[in-house]
Amino acid sequence: MAGQPKTRARKAEQDARLRKVHERTAISPGLWFELHGAIEPKVGMIRKHPELHATPLQERKDEIVEYCLLNNLPCRIQTLKCRQDGSSTFAVAIAYRYLSHMRATGCIVGGSHGQSTNLFRKLKVFAEHDDFDVRNPCKVLDRSARWGNGSFMEQLTAANPEVGRSATYQVVVATEVARWAEEGVANAADVLAGLLKCVPLAPLTFIELESTARGASGDFYDRWQGAITFEELKSGKRGFVKVFAAWFEARERRIDPALEEGKEQCVPPEKVDDLVRQYGLDEEQVAWMQWAVREECKKDFDVFCEDYPFDAESAFRTSGRRRFNMGILKKMVERARIYPPDLGNIDVVDNRGIWRPASSDDAWVIRWEQPRGGMRYSVSVDQMTGRSQVSGKDPDNHAAGVLRAGYFDPDRGWVPPKLVARLVDDWGAWERNRKYELQWDIDVLEERVWRLAQYYGNCIIVPELNMDRGLIELLKLRGANIYVRRLPFRREQKEDLSYGWRTDASTRESMIEALARTIREDGKAGEGATIYCPITLAELESFVVKSNGRSEAMAGKHDDCVLQLAIGLITINSATVYVEQPVRIQLPPDLAALEREETSVVGLAQRW
Repeated sequence: MAGQPKTRARKAEQDARLRKVHERTAISPGLWFELHGAIEPKVGMIRKHPELHATPLQERKDEIVEYCLLNNLPCRIQTLKCRQDGSSTFAVAIAYRYLSHMRATGCIVGGSHGQSTNLFRKLKVFAEHDDFDVRNPCKVLDRSARWGNGSFMEQLTAANPEVGRSATYQVVVATEVARWAEEGVANAADVLAGLLKCVPLAPLTFIELESTARGASGDFYDRWQGAITFEELKSGKRGFVKVFAAWFEARERRIDPALEEGKEQCVPPEKVDDLVRQYGLDEEQVAWMQWAVREECKKDFDVFCEDYPFDAESAFRTSGRRRFNMGILKKMVERARIYPPDLGNIDVVDNRGIWRPASSDDAWVIRWEQPRGGMRYSVSVDQMTGRSQVSGKDPDNHAAGVLRAGYFDPDRGWVPPKLVARLVDDWGAWERNRKYELQWDIDVLEERVWRLAQYYGNCIIVPELNMDRGLIELLKLRGANIYVRRLPFRREQKEDLSYGWRTDASTRESMIEALARTIREDGKAGEGATIYCPITLAELESFVVKSNGRSEAMAGKHDDCVLQLAIGLITINSATVYVEQPVRIQLPPDLAALEREETSVVGLAQRW
């Protein structure tokens, strides 16, 4: 009997602790997540307590939610996330707890049904394994969910411009907001603004906008710039609270350095040393970073910085993510300084192109390699509309260049393709102020493209079709050797012939991807391309992935030479063989003297 009061006291104390845990769990999505939540990993069984632990990013969100609930504030969060960091999972957990805690209406919105469907699947896992609110069950269907207390959640897509227009919500989770435009959402900023108007600025309401970065532009970026910190919220400022956690804060992003021994290291040692000093990385984190750059990010450190940011600035880099490997491009730029081009023009005598040197102000051809017997060449052309049809402050340009196909040399091994010549309008302007313009009318462009092709042995010409204003027809009248595509017609069981290269949504991405690989694999056996043209290299450096997912020139830059190079490389197998003329023709005295001088220089170089 004497022990009963002590037993009752201990039980009362235990019950009091449990009530406190229950009360805290009711307002802390982080505590609920660790004790009662569940996740479905990509591989393996459902994970629950005690295996679940909130990540640093999830802990920061939890603090904000709990503070808003305790202080009777509307909760607004904007999350800039790394890939696979649990942000979406925890956003759904917060929404689930809000709707379990009170009777309310919510929605999960993505740029497409695919984005929001994935989050709805997480909601279903929570509902099926929740043992905290057993008297308030949640039933999740394909695109809707309903709680015993009357709360309702629906799955929406921002592709519908009227999304949420006639509804009122207390809880909204908008996922991958920075990528809505590339998911086909027209006027994405207006759609999001309309959706947010459906949520009253009142206590017990919750909105989270979460996304990976998509360049320093677009609605998500602009909102991030105007968002506040948690400290500012606590000091009395109101607005969306920005939340971010660097990749190296996650406990699982580390591997044994021994596993990386003998593997290709895509981040050079000097860069690793800088990162270790700046961010305090340990050996296991460095090993994981090297693995992720190589295996997940196409060996491109810039891609890694977007997918796994070190800080917000490395995610929101100026004007978006560079499409091509900047480390390789910098080496190519350094190499190009050693090989300045020859400057000249081309005369044609009896269908034979003859090189005539010219000054930087008069030359319309720059050249890095003379035609050589047995080599294969092609001229690729990306057209603009022509000078008389130019409009706007910064119109595009023509781009025409010659590519020599790769070949095998018994002494040197594989010799990669090379950009050997390019048409220019004013090389002096490029040397003075890095300004490239080529806006000839089509008849001028056609004649000079034809002369260029004649100089390289009447080689094949690959004109781009989309902006053709008569170039192909003029070349046909010349009898030029024009690239021909064979188009199958299954119904008629025949093939149709089409002159030129057509760039559409599918071919554009494939040729840009092929060019990216060519640059990334520079220097490896059977890969790469030699590019000494500073105009082309400058355009490659300013070619980015925009916020809508499209690869193109950054604002104020051009990409005509990039596309011309990509067309030339993807059609390089059509390049034609240069055959030395066995019969000498009578040339004008000045051209004959120039040719003798050039031939002697070439012969000396070949003997050397």
